[in-house]
Amino acid sequence: MKTQPMAHQTEALKRLEGKRWFGLFCEQGTGKTWMALADAERAYAAGKINALLIVAPKGVHTNWTRREIPEHVEAPTKVAAYLAGSKSAQKSIEALHREGGDKLRVLSINIDALNTDTGFKTSVKFLERHRAIMVVDESHRIKTPNTGVTRRTLALGRRAVARRIATGTPLTNMPSDLYSQFEFLRPGLLGFDSYRAFVAQFAEILPDDHHMMRHIMKSSKFKPQLIARDRDGEPRWRNLDQLRELLEPHVYRVLKRDCLDLPEKIYQTRFFELSARQQEVYRRLERRLIIEHGDDLLAVHALAARTKLQQITSGFVNVEGEPFYVAKDNPRLALLREIVQDQQGQFIIWARFTEELTSIKLLMDQLDIPSVEYRGEISARDREAAVDDFQSGKATAFIGQPQSGGLGLTLTAAKTVIYYSNDFNYGTRTQSEDRAHRKGTMSHVVYIDLVATDTIDEAIARNLQRKGRVAAQVLGD
Repeated sequence: MKTQPMAHQTEALKRLEGKRWFGLFCEQGTGKTWMALADAERAYAAGKINALLIVAPKGVHTNWTRREIPEHVEAPTKVAAYLAGSKSAQKSIEALHREGGDKLRVLSINIDALNTDTGFKTSVKFLERHRAIMVVDESHRIKTPNTGVTRRTLALGRRAVARRIATGTPLTNMPSDLYSQFEFLRPGLLGFDSYRAFVAQFAEILPDDHHMMRHIMKSSKFKPQLIARDRDGEPRWRNLDQLRELLEPHVYRVLKRDCLDLPEKIYQTRFFELSARQQEVYRRLERRLIIEHGDDLLAVHALAARTKLQQITSGFVNVEGEPFYVAKDNPRLALLREIVQDQQGQFIIWARFTEELTSIKLLMDQLDIPSVEYRGEISARDREAAVDDFQSGKATAFIGQPQSGGLGLTLTAAKTVIYYSNDFNYGTRTQSEDRAHRKGTMSHVVYIDLVATDTIDEAIARNLQRKGRVAAQVLGD
């Protein structure tokens, strides 16, 4: 490798040596990409492989080929990144099969592209023609067993010489998130022959005579597997120490606090009150599951109400795909204006909803604060430019959705990270936090949460804290 390892990275290479399947559960910013690349380079030098397939979230997969491999890998390489609809990218991929026979051939592909026939077939062809290690970066993306992308990822894994999973947040919501990740490494690696058996071992399951089970079984021939919940509605898990012992031989876990001399994270919460009109709309939806839209009263399903309650705290509700503004004033945006005007350096603003991002961008323009955007509808080229402009200092504000920008990026130019809004996904929160807090961070990072009092915002905060405690117990943090 061109770059020298830190002590914990050297330890990771020792743990990886000779392993056909292994997990790098290394916290964001500890250099797990370097570990995976060094492992592949070593296998290439030993003649065990001649290729590397990287499956990663959109934007992260190009970061491997554009930044990480040129910076770190010393072995001769020939690389290509899959970009749907790009003729030049397709030519680069075809060249991997024809040219550079003595080089380590690397293909990176966006994990969602595996849901397309073209993306999947491109990956199959690569694995069938070469002896490859397959790395699933941010492997918590394959946590759900029955999704198309999980099934196809597991099918690809069977064609690889060796398999790796890498993520700092293997449990984004619950212990059962681990099952599919380890099935990718090797079916039955943890000793379970099905997802149901895994869940039954580590969760309390409602008995057949429970009233909910009896009600469901009246109209269904399929016996569901429902996890019991406590008084607060939280799932009841069990045997988590046993689960930690099952994981230990197959993973390397390292936290930033154990290996990096990083400045501390500093957390702040800024509260605000909803306007009178927002409170009226919020309480009506909360009590009666009804939204008043013009002269109409629209019924809202209970499962959808949670999302719409959060939208109301930001001054709007999506009705049939279009934003409906519930009040002229937006206290959340007004608080953000105060906060950003007090900032002395660069900052990140994360927000859940597209309408929020649009309002934030407009505010930055009004305040003459140079800003870039990183969200789902932004092209891959513009995403790359957004990261480069922010890291170089051309942009003061980085505005993004954690679901798309919170993975795999280095945004260490930020001194402050503002959470305009959150969701219930623990992995999304921790991953997005660590875009700014990783190797290269030189000063304290301040995290500011905007919270509407007596609303769902506070429930989200409690939920994220609980999930953090469960993950820490399973992973031994």
